[in-house]
Amino acid sequence: MKSIGKLEYYWWALIAITLFNTFLGEQFDSTALVSVLVALTVMYKGLVVIDHFMELKQANRPLRILMRSYFIFFPSMIILTVLF
Repeated sequence: MKSIGKLEYYWWALIAITLFNTFLGEQFDSTALVSVLVALTVMYKGLVVIDHFMELKQANRPLRILMRSYFIFFPSMIILTVLF
């Protein structure tokens, strides 16, 4: 039996997180809590995609910082909007 590779692990983790977000949206009435949790998981998923699927872990530093800041900045703005 073939062992699961690193990319397959991340792929399954991304699918599990997506299903978890769907479960959150269906089960909870608190839109603020769900929005914050979904924004945090979107942030994590974006960073995983950037590092492992786009292979920007070895890219030049400014490009990597720009891409990572995108997935940190916008979910943070969503969280701030929900809290106010």
